[in-house]
Amino acid sequence: MRTEPTLITCSSRVPQSTSSNRGAVLLTVLFFVLITSIIIAGIGSLVVSDYMAVQKGQAYDNALYVAQAGVNYELNKIAVNSANADQKNGSGAPGTSYTTAAGTFSVYIMQVSAGGTESTPWTSGNNMNVYSTATVNGISRTVKVTALPVGSGGGGSAYAAFGASQGIMDQSSTVVNGSVGTNGFFTFNNGPTVNGNVVFNGASSNWQSPPNKTYTVVHNATAQSWPTAEAVAVSAFGSTGFSYVASHNDNALASPAIVSTTLLINSGTQTFVGKAGGANYYLTSLTCNGGSQIAFNNTNGPINIWVGPSGSSSTFVFNGGTATVKMATDPTKPVKIYFGTTNDIQQNGNTEIDAGIYSLNNSGSGRVIINGNPVINGSIISNMFTFNGAPTVNYTSGYFSLGGSIYYAVSNNWTEVGGFY
Repeated sequence: MRTEPTLITCSSRVPQSTSSNRGAVLLTVLFFVLITSIIIAGIGSLVVSDYMAVQKGQAYDNALYVAQAGVNYELNKIAVNSANADQKNGSGAPGTSYTTAAGTFSVYIMQVSAGGTESTPWTSGNNMNVYSTATVNGISRTVKVTALPVGSGGGGSAYAAFGASQGIMDQSSTVVNGSVGTNGFFTFNNGPTVNGNVVFNGASSNWQSPPNKTYTVVHNATAQSWPTAEAVAVSAFGSTGFSYVASHNDNALASPAIVSTTLLINSGTQTFVGKAGGANYYLTSLTCNGGSQIAFNNTNGPINIWVGPSGSSSTFVFNGGTATVKMATDPTKPVKIYFGTTNDIQQNGNTEIDAGIYSLNNSGSGRVIINGNPVINGSIISNMFTFNGAPTVNYTSGYFSLGGSIYYAVSNNWTEVGGFY
């Protein structure tokens, strides 16, 4: 019986089922990659979104911190010198802008009546609302804080005259309506009248010799600390103080215009003219001869006269002194004279003076001498004062609330103006 050989056939064709499996695997891989990419993109978007939310939240928080810092800045600025208060502007941005490393803030104040009504401008000694708006990374927040005046002078007094080291009054006809204070000694000859407290500051402060008249005396345990005139100038103009106002002043605004800082007036009247926000004049000396006078026209705004350079010696003698707008009827526009020099300041006339005089540098300088019989509506702060004549000094608010005489404390009225970002 014959057996036929078995025939085997070879083929290179892949079975259909194997090709389909490979396609399915590829589609699975692509789908996995797609899903993974979507998840990664979602995570990335979530991380970025969360980061932006964190940054925005930090900016929102920091804007509040900077706004509150703006309030503290303004209150400190006013405590140093109330004339430098950032009043609400009549047009444009309402406040004054400041830039710090933490951000930018704009701040202004308004006066507040007992009933809560706001008005402008604010004057020293009154309640105020401080508005501060801060911007950090494009996010702005505004706070409104009510601040109230606390204290006024040593022993709760308002100083009509203060002599850091000494004060002398020689005439019985001298009248001071307000308190007088010293960190050193007082000499009252012939019984001058003081309608206020006689304030001694510091353990060694007292009468040089007992007076022959009874006064209301206050003894404070510590000396009254007042900044120097240079420190006041630094607060007003920056680190260069008197040097700044020497080159940036309003001397040309005077009538006639002041062309030399050494001012000699032999006749007529030299008028210092105010402007909105305060005019700042700079002199190195002033002498009035004969019947010449100084006038203050504060119709348009306050007037500040800075006498320097700081620490130098010069001459400052003025006779008379008038105010076109009397401080008694316009206390919002004070006239202040700051002396950075070490020489005596002498007033020899009998005319009314509506101005504040600040002459304080160190223990050996800054004496204010009144030889005439003027009426002075304002305040005198000096190292020493000597009243040889018989002036009438009427304390007027709105001048010098320095060295802690008046400071402003925040009440419980704190609100944020506006809503969330």
